Amino acid sequence: MGFVPDQTVINNFNVHFDGRTVAGGNTTFTYTVSGTGVDPSMSHFTIELPPCVGAPVAFSPVGGANINTNQESGIYGLEWHSSIDENNVVGVVFSVTFAGDVPLGIVRSEVKTDGGQSETGLVYGPCAGSHVAGSVFVDADNNGVHGVGEVGIANVTVVITDGTGSQSATTDASGSYDFLVGPGTYTVSVAAATPADDFNEDLFASFIYDVTSRSVTVGANEVVDSDFGFEPKSDKIQADLEAGTLVTTGKPTRYWKSALSSAQRGAKNAPYTAAQVVAFLQQIEGIGSPDPFQFGTGTEIAEALAILSDNRKDLEVRLRKELLTSELNYVAGNSIVGQTDLHLVILLWAEEVLGPSTPPAGVIVPMAIRDLSDGTSATGLLGTLNGSTGGGGTDE
Repeated sequence: MGFVPDQTVINNFNVHFDGRTVAGGNTTFTYTVSGTGVDPSMSHFTIELPPCVGAPVAFSPVGGANINTNQESGIYGLEWHSSIDENNVVGVVFSVTFAGDVPLGIVRSEVKTDGGQSETGLVYGPCAGSHVAGSVFVDADNNGVHGVGEVGIANVTVVITDGTGSQSATTDASGSYDFLVGPGTYTVSVAAATPADDFNEDLFASFIYDVTSRSVTVGANEVVDSDFGFEPKSDKIQADLEAGTLVTTGKPTRYWKSALSSAQRGAKNAPYTAAQVVAFLQQIEGIGSPDPFQFGTGTEIAEALAILSDNRKDLEVRLRKELLTSELNYVAGNSIVGQTDLHLVILLWAEEVLGPSTPPAGVIVPMAIRDLSDGTSATGLLGTLNGSTGGGGTDE
């Protein structure tokens, strides 16, 4: 039960998982079995072959090996009839190879001694095992549920413990994490402070949350999801920007209107070329969900200028304008000094506040703000982030 170490003692023999390698279209799992000085010597070593993997294409050593179901343990696996002296601390290397890219899992292993005693334990092996997985995400509606369109937060350290030991993982670009564990009960948590170079401290300083710790119970070959939602404290972040606690190098909408217009005309004094601006807009298309910015090929600059030049006072129009401005700042390197991760998560949240839609490339479709209060807060925060006066009002 619990976590599976790289080395475990089974029936007084060390079983060490040496690793998983993928080469030539095959996957090999390697083990070293050695004695601990306790009588008697080993007579059999078995690695389970779970249903998720096919028959081995190779194994080593070849002599004395066969595939069967052990009558004592019930393990269906690859069994080596191999003698290892109890004083052999160097050990013997065993390997099994399967076709394809076989993921890491947790399987049973059996060690039988010359005295006829048999014992099993859990080791790393092919594809089986239990998972505690989930995501840290931008909870735009603050309901604690990972809804459709709510994107993940990267670089957050998540910790899992079984009461005696712990493991940690950092969320990937999609905000996801995954722990491979044995059956048992665990506590999964997102800590406010960690020794790692991650986003946790900024997350807790600038976001509100539902829960930061969950208890989960996982059975054999089971996946249990555990998600953690965070919503920006928009008023606090804006106040920190206005007070200088957070420093932004963001430029206002009027700057980007001029920059895009100059690039479009090919002006000699343009801060960016047309090619650079198009590259910026292509990067923006990949931020967060597919919404709200998708531009037509060859018309990117004109479409972006249409958004930045829309002077209507509608909240959706203002939020869309400030969001595009802030995303231009982000991809151009005009961000929150030393906290680009925070800038990015603000953008992800603002996209969700603006609301879901999937316009065809090159078509501007009005969007539905999820919540007017959030829409107002997001517009004000982005305006301050963009260096605009008046907390995000027009800078025309």
